[in-house]
Parts: sequence; C-alpha cells; structure tokens
Amino acid sequence: MALHGLHACHRDAHYVVREGAIELLDEVTGRIAAGRVWSRGLHTVVALKEGLSPPDETDTVAQITFQRFFLRYWRVAGLSGTLREARAELRGLLGAAVVRVPLHAPCRRQALPPRLFERADVRWAAVCERVAALQAAGRPVLVGTDSVADSQALSHQLQAAGIAHRVLNALHDADEATIVAAAGRAGRVTVATRMAGRGTDIVLDAAARAAGGLHVLSCQHNPSYRLDRQLAGRAGRQGDPGSAETWFLPRFANSEVLGDVDKHGRWTYRQSWGAAWLIQSARRWSQWREDCRRATLRRELLQQDRHWQRRLSFAGPPA
Repeated sequence: MALHGLHACHRDAHYVVREGAIELLDEVTGRIAAGRVWSRGLHTVVALKEGLSPPDETDTVAQITFQRFFLRYWRVAGLSGTLREARAELRGLLGAAVVRVPLHAPCRRQALPPRLFERADVRWAAVCERVAALQAAGRPVLVGTDSVADSQALSHQLQAAGIAHRVLNALHDADEATIVAAAGRAGRVTVATRMAGRGTDIVLDAAARAAGGLHVLSCQHNPSYRLDRQLAGRAGRQGDPGSAETWFLPRFANSEVLGDVDKHGRWTYRQSWGAAWLIQSARRWSQWREDCRRATLRRELLQQDRHWQRRLSFAGPPA
C-alpha cells in the first residue's frame, strides 16, 4: 500500500492538495469527490508523502453499489446526449430503453481529422499556435486536458505566449459558473479538464457566432468514446456553428503502422489518405476494450453486492 501511494498516486492527476488536506478527484467528471477517501491506510500514506498531517481513520459501517441503489427507486429515468453507448447496460440492469430525441435544429459542428504528436511539449507548442490563430479570428476556444497538471502546464505555455485565457479545473471549481458563462465570447480561450461545462450550454455572443462559433480542441486520452463525444458536444449546440478536433500523444499507436516523426515532433504518415482512419480505428478499439472491461467490473461488483446482501439477512430482502 505504501508503494502504491508513493508511486501510483499522482498529485493533480488522482488528487489535489487544498487547504492542507488531500482531496480526491473524480475520474469521470474531473471534479473534487467530496467526502470520498481512500481506504486501508492509502489516504494516510499519500498525506504523509505530501508532508501533511495524517487524517483520522474512517470505518465503513454500510455500503451499497450505485446500481442497487438506483434499483430502489420506483421510477428511473434520465436525459443525456451520450447514452447510446450505454444502452445495452441500461436495458440489462434497469430494464430501461434508450429513446433518441431528434435534434430541433441541424447540427453544424465540423469534425476535423485527429493529429498525433510525439511529445507533450511539442503538442503544447502547437496548441498555442492554433489557439493564437483562432483567437485572432475572433473565435472562442475550449481546450480539454486530461488532468489538473496538464491544464496547469498548458496554462503556463499560453501565458508565456501572451495569450489571455481562463483555467477551469478542480482547483478553480468555485468559479466554474462564471468561467463557463464567459467561454462563448469572441476570442475567449478556456483551458479545462473533464468538468468543462458538463450539462450546460456554452452560449455564444453575436461576434463569436459570426466568426464560426466555438472550437473545441481535445487533448484528452479518454477511456470511453462517450467522454470524447461529451467534450466535442460543447461546440455546435442548439444549431450554432462550431468545430472540434483531437490532438493526442500516441499512447496506443504503433509507429510502424502510423508512420515516423519529423524534425518538428509531428507524426508523418506513410499513407496520408488513411491516416485519420487508422488513428480513429486504433483509438476506438482501445476505448471499446476499456468499456468492456469496466462494464464487466461493474457487473461483478453488483453480483458481489447482492451476495453480501443475501448473507446479511437482517438487512432485509435484496433489491
């Protein structure tokens, strides 16, 4: 456990230090997971690693999975723009079908081809160039990053380049509403983690809409295609113009298939006509495998939860 806390738990990626305490980050939303702590002494190990006083030990007196908790409701329903990928699991667990509601206005969002970069510093430099060009054209830009550390690193690069911007991550969550409300103004640059305006519309002003709308530049390595669509969906909402693209490091890519690195650190492709297809195929395959793995873990956790419930007969009948 000590080795795991020292070498596998990274500050500003898995947790943040705020007001002298360790606060965990939610992997999906990028927000602070209020009230959540690591068990079996891991939280204490990480606190000592950061030079903080160890928190009081906690004991688990009751627990329930989200799946069994939701089954206790009389009616279960929800609304999301990215439920398509989870429709089989929702039907199997809750018996709920996913119904697609047609768009009331045609989607005008443009999807640009993805790009690969060899190193993070080369990618950040290219992001600064792209952001500066879009800002000069009067377009608002939203750059999505993987972690608090990545958002801070990009912020330093933008600051060094003289590009005015705002940062939205778990360290600035108190200003989330204000930052999101202004993210659609012409020339506004916002650097954010996965918490970027989730569940809200980034409203464009007239100048931003005339310039081409919000441009979303994803620098995230999302484990699920749903998260990719959630970030890209920040642009082109309610019939507005917009565009989205993905720039990432080749964590899953094989250079023998995709090509070589040029002197600027960008990937060159042996078959340029099929480069985008190869990149997307490799990415989708990796995400599909991760989605299957996580769905299996959730199913096994629910089975284990029901097994515990049957053994604890005094707790009532299982859901």
